[in-house]
Amino acid sequence: MSHSNRIAILMVAVAIGTTAVSGNDANFLFTANRLPAKAVTPTLANGNIAFVVYGDAVHMNGVYNGQHGLSHRARIPNYANLQMPYCASSNAEPTGCSYQLDMKNNMFRTVYEDPNGSFRIVHDVYPNRYFDKAIVNKVRIQRLNSQSAITLNLDRREGLPSVDVTFGLPQMADVDGEIFNRLCGQTNQVEDSRYQQYGHDVCVYYPSLRQMTLTVDKTAEEFTFFTVFAHSTIEAETELRSMKRTNVESFHLREMERVWERYGITVEGNDNLDRVLKASSFYLSSSLPSTYTNQISSYPFYGLSPSGLGRGGEELKEYQGHSFWDTEIWMYPPILLMDPQNARKLLRYRTVVHQAAVDIAKKNGYEGWQFPWESAFTGTETTPECCPEVVEYQHHITADIAFAARQYFYATEDLDWMRTEGCRLAYETAKFWSSRAEYNNATDLYEIHRIMGPDEDHHNVSNNPFTNVVAAHNLMFGEFASCLCEGIVGATKEDRAQFAEVGRGMTLLYDKEKDFFPQFEGYVQGTLIKQADVVLLGYPLEFQMENSTKANNLEIYSRVTRSNGPAMTWAMHTIGHLELGQLQEAEQMFTKSYQQYMRAPYNVWSENGDGTDGAGNFITGAGGFLQSIIFGYAGIRLHNGQIVITKPLLLPSTSRLYIPEINYLGTKFYLDVKNNNITLGLKHELNTADVQIIVDNEERTVCDSCAVSFKDQVVIRANRPSHFNGCQLKETTIGIKVADQNNAGHMTRLASILFVGFLPIFALQKFL
Repeated sequence: MSHSNRIAILMVAVAIGTTAVSGNDANFLFTANRLPAKAVTPTLANGNIAFVVYGDAVHMNGVYNGQHGLSHRARIPNYANLQMPYCASSNAEPTGCSYQLDMKNNMFRTVYEDPNGSFRIVHDVYPNRYFDKAIVNKVRIQRLNSQSAITLNLDRREGLPSVDVTFGLPQMADVDGEIFNRLCGQTNQVEDSRYQQYGHDVCVYYPSLRQMTLTVDKTAEEFTFFTVFAHSTIEAETELRSMKRTNVESFHLREMERVWERYGITVEGNDNLDRVLKASSFYLSSSLPSTYTNQISSYPFYGLSPSGLGRGGEELKEYQGHSFWDTEIWMYPPILLMDPQNARKLLRYRTVVHQAAVDIAKKNGYEGWQFPWESAFTGTETTPECCPEVVEYQHHITADIAFAARQYFYATEDLDWMRTEGCRLAYETAKFWSSRAEYNNATDLYEIHRIMGPDEDHHNVSNNPFTNVVAAHNLMFGEFASCLCEGIVGATKEDRAQFAEVGRGMTLLYDKEKDFFPQFEGYVQGTLIKQADVVLLGYPLEFQMENSTKANNLEIYSRVTRSNGPAMTWAMHTIGHLELGQLQEAEQMFTKSYQQYMRAPYNVWSENGDGTDGAGNFITGAGGFLQSIIFGYAGIRLHNGQIVITKPLLLPSTSRLYIPEINYLGTKFYLDVKNNNITLGLKHELNTADVQIIVDNEERTVCDSCAVSFKDQVVIRANRPSHFNGCQLKETTIGIKVADQNNAGHMTRLASILFVGFLPIFALQKFL
């Protein structure tokens, strides 16, 4: 194809269906002849309820039991855990059984083939994505060469009584002529009595098991069992009545289609890598609510935990279902671009539980909101007693949350959200950092002491670059929010001035001789670290530095990072090497970011790269991996007022990369990268008045359902002034002495380094 053809705009309408790439459907299917250990058994979820396949526990969104650091997802006995005796989990040597995870349809299938070829039994179980309180079991008995009636009994294996929920006596409930067993109770302990007066109400409706018989006059028959987990009898019975009046499975499958319309990143030419992509998207998206559900619960969405919704039901194991910085820094960025509705729900979780953040800040002598390191139902600190240092020092989570909020505003410019939630979040977290930072009279700059950065091997340090830079982001976003919502948040001009002064005056360590950023004051080069820390300045914080500095940071810290560190570290190194054009190094890090963390046979993500179990279903790792594709190989960057795609690359050993949906200001588009052509397709949902498009430095006409081919770069810009009602998200600068901040000439000379792709930055040079 000629150069001119590659960059020409294709004004022909492109039907979305003809451009969409589903890839090889076989890559959605993962099959084994026996069940693996629990740590690598897949989780099925629908954003409201979840369970480990063949497990005896169900977990519900927001339902926790236990006080403070022992708060964990409440274990509800899994009355939907129905098993065929032939292939039961207790059968160490099953014969004629296969166990298949179908990620495309979010189902787990057990198939039994009679050794004599008489019959086949297919048993599907899944949490319904539309009727999100229900787990469905469907059994199909199929005659092969048998001439007689075929009978089957299922066993219910709900496990031991729950230690988390006290249930009353079972009762019978008639729901539109069908009898269900009803079991209702309440969790035993509140997380923190200051914010939670009562335990969570839980009601389970489950059917009595009956013998299933395929009579001699039939060749096949299906039997379906509904089990519902709700907060009240009204919720449960409303759900069951709705299910009985419709085709339950068709609603579920339509919701799964919607999931893959957004999350179905596909590669061609490398089936193994395509299966890793599908597994990563599947396990991450499964813990999120559906676009359309039958939900009538009053519970909002209570965030993402490193092990998702289906794990964390035991004290001091698998993070107990708590939310960390993992949500905003590792899982959130892919969700934001592919699924902004759920991105907003993740941010809302933080504002729902903000009162505890107010009290934590006051307790520690600070203003505003200080979010806890671990959070569950109430937003109070739920870190176990084992780890007091993260509670005392790992404060960057507050700025991480504000950073995610800032990115949401970049992607959506959602002023309604700013006025109802975003401004308050930005303002109050900026107040925290304004009170947390300390002025150094000798340097005329602000510093942050008594801190722990992402590297959890070192605490009570000063001026960790990641913390200082992300705090500066927070402060400048707070300054903007204070202007935009001045009357709503009660901000003063003094607040705004203080936020700007502290943000611009933040210290940043830089070793000029060795041309790298020391991880904290007194850091000795060669000291081992846990995970990516300073490397995060390049991405996601997008601190613009000399390429030599970025290369040195990558090289210096890759040599001292723990070999058993988390997968996300290597994903971030991948992005850093790609930014530098170091493709061989990027490929090495990319391979390292997933191969040692995927567990057969169902491609379950593990927390540990050394072969030990660690936390199962580690969707933090999945989020980091997806970032290496979207923001690494695909070259996508989100900025204030524009989204930029620069020189997308194919993943190693592939011939095509397809990202089905990227959202920006209401625009939905797809990216299709091939060996000889890169195409950006604009879908029909586009509001063309909101954006303008620049293709390889030339402005193009925007139209619905069009596609453009490009060689180097596409920029989609917000078609608006650079301010909102006179308020502008101003340049975030760092290292500007307070005395110089009102000296425009001096500031201009200092602000020679870009920050966040377009923001002037000056890095304070501080020799070790």
